[in-house]
Amino acid sequence: MTTAPVAKPQTYRAVPLPPPANMLQRFLTTIMPPILLGFLLILLYWWTRAQLEPHRQFLMPDAWSLWSNAFALPEVRAELLDRALVTITIAIVGMCISIPIGMVLGVIMFRFHVMERAFFPYLVALQSIPILAIIPLIQSALGFGFMPKVLIVALFTFFAIPTTLLLGLKSVDRGVIDLFKLQGTGWPVILRKAGFPSAAPSLFAGLRISAGLAVIGAIVSEIFFLAGRGGLGQMLINAKIDFKYEQMYAALIASSALSISVYLFFAWLGNRLFSEWHESGAAPT
Repeated sequence: MTTAPVAKPQTYRAVPLPPPANMLQRFLTTIMPPILLGFLLILLYWWTRAQLEPHRQFLMPDAWSLWSNAFALPEVRAELLDRALVTITIAIVGMCISIPIGMVLGVIMFRFHVMERAFFPYLVALQSIPILAIIPLIQSALGFGFMPKVLIVALFTFFAIPTTLLLGLKSVDRGVIDLFKLQGTGWPVILRKAGFPSAAPSLFAGLRISAGLAVIGAIVSEIFFLAGRGGLGQMLINAKIDFKYEQMYAALIASSALSISVYLFFAWLGNRLFSEWHESGAAPT
């Protein structure tokens, strides 16, 4: 009688974790990719400028002209700073309107499914309608002052907030919600202790999107509402009319830097809040 061979117990070897990246590696993986892409964009700019006829190359100024006729002039730097403050004020006020209204709407759509069916088609329609097409209506209703510009920013930034918040709230583990209900917990407590913490990363993703769009909306509103104290958008139009293309490009660069700064602020804030407990804020390996 033969006995079956006894299987040897399987052994497992510990896999060592990779060593943490040093400062040079973090620099190469974080800073170098955007620097290389920026260098390629500069080469594309110079190549496009070289294709222009010599008498039309003033439309795309070179680096020296941009510095000497724009950034090197104290009055231009002062104007850029003053108009950037106007633009960021319009953007912030517009987001102060769209963020709370969007969050309230997202909570309502999560709590009442029938309200989601009622509101969501109109949210999609609001996102699909070209904002530039309804600017004449806004002008007729509100005039040419500060509030129409704020309203345009609010329209630009509104859609991403309730949709991302609703997505985050729907991603809450149903077992957690059922556990709260078994304890007789009401919806406000469930929303505060389970809903918002789970939906916060998704909400901040929407805030990052809205932050970049807020500056764009502010500049677009200034281009179409030239009355009153204007920001970078008005400076763009004025410089184009006066054929001061170096100052126009300076305003464009300042607008891009402002939009990127607002986006990076919300990205940094989200990482600070979620890096300890959510994978969205973890550093890449």
